[in-house]
Amino acid sequence: MMSAHKCIALCLFVFAFAACGGGEKKPPTVGESKNFAEVCDKANEGKRVAVEGFLRLPAEVKVNAGLVLRLYPTAEFAGKPVGVSTEIGSEPNRVALMPKEFTDKDLKVKTTDGQVAGFGTKVRVSGDVYFPLVGQEFPCALSNPLVELAR
Repeated sequence: MMSAHKCIALCLFVFAFAACGGGEKKPPTVGESKNFAEVCDKANEGKRVAVEGFLRLPAEVKVNAGLVLRLYPTAEFAGKPVGVSTEIGSEPNRVALMPKEFTDKDLKVKTTDGQVAGFGTKVRVSGDVYFPLVGQEFPCALSNPLVELAR
C-alpha cells in the first residue's frame, strides 16, 4: 500500500505535469506598453507587456533548443537586452530559417501583419514576461511574442 506522503507527492507531480503542457498555444496579443527599463521589474512577471527596441540574433543558435532573440533599447545594441523566445518558421511572429553560418544580416522576423523586420529595424514586441531559471545574458524574456514594426 502507498504511504500518504508518496500519494501526495505523486498527485503533485501529476498536477504539475498537466499544468506544463497539453494546452493549446494561445494566439499572441498586444501587451501593455512599458518603458524598456521597467520591462524586467518583478511586478511584470506573467504579465503581457509591449516594448520597443532592436532585435539581434544570439551568438549561437541551437534550432532544436528554441531560439531566444535579444531585444535592445537602441541600435547600438548596448546594455542588457530582453530575451524574446521565438520559433523558426515562415509564419507571422517567427524567425526565418538561417544558414548554418549566419551573421546579423540573416535575421528576418515576420511581423504579425506579414512584413519582414530585419537587423537594425525598430520593432515593438509584445510578450508574456518570464524570468529564466538559469543565468542568461538577459534578466528577463518575453514568450509568445507578437512582433510589429515600430511607428
